Amino acid sequence: MQLGTLTLQNPICLAAASWQLEGAGYERLGAIFTRTVTMEPRPGRYEEGIWQVNEQTLLNATNMRTESAEILVQEHLPRLRRHGVPVLVSITAPGIPGFRKIARYLQREVGSLMAGVEIYIAQPDTAGGEALSAKFVREATQAVRNELGPAAVLVVKLPPWPEHIRGLALGAQEGGATALAATNLLKALHLPDDATAAPVAGGLSGEALRPVALRCVWELAHDARITLPIFGTGGVFTAAHVTDFLRCGASAVQVGSGEWLEPGLSARLAAECGHLIPETVSSPTVWKS
Repeated sequence: MQLGTLTLQNPICLAAASWQLEGAGYERLGAIFTRTVTMEPRPGRYEEGIWQVNEQTLLNATNMRTESAEILVQEHLPRLRRHGVPVLVSITAPGIPGFRKIARYLQREVGSLMAGVEIYIAQPDTAGGEALSAKFVREATQAVRNELGPAAVLVVKLPPWPEHIRGLALGAQEGGATALAATNLLKALHLPDDATAAPVAGGLSGEALRPVALRCVWELAHDARITLPIFGTGGVFTAAHVTDFLRCGASAVQVGSGEWLEPGLSARLAAECGHLIPETVSSPTVWKS
């Protein structure tokens, strides 16, 4: 997969990588995407905020903690870079000034050490019910692009909304994105077994997300206006799942929940799927052995 001047050696990438990534085989990956960070740390739950809904589906609580960009720069990024593959830093912010601020900080502190940035676009969790628009996606992408420069790799990760994702993707493309990722978490509610416990609001990842993510990838790959490569992300556990995303038009995949449930899964899939060679044809992309 070609991302600007960056060439990924493998279609398998690790998403939301553990800060303490241990084990062998990660050097085979196409890239490592960090956990999403914010400019300042956001208090909340750690791993206890991740609920296993069924064997391959997770619900990530809305009030999960996020680490600060400073901690990522000082402690986590050097560890992840030891695996010798490109590391892209995933960032989010509540508004355009926030995206601009964190991008400026990263460019100043580690501009030459990170392979690129993933811009995590999420629906605001507010009582006002504000709508996420293509205009916001365009301006957020443009703000990061202006801070990082014309050669930087920017992957914009979009919400799992098949009926709206084309418009949001066009906003990202107009703002200067290098690639798209479909998708991030699907809003859901988990009811604990304890009937006295409060419901847990959050986002679904894993198996339950995969059919929606596949549709989102298909929507993007079948829009002639969208010319950016696509990462498929959501419920990748097997080589067959990788193939499904590639058949729908993705050029690579991200493994997130699968790695959390089965440590080392992304490295194993990289070993299994690294032989796939992309053949660029009319959308969607076709891969061959």
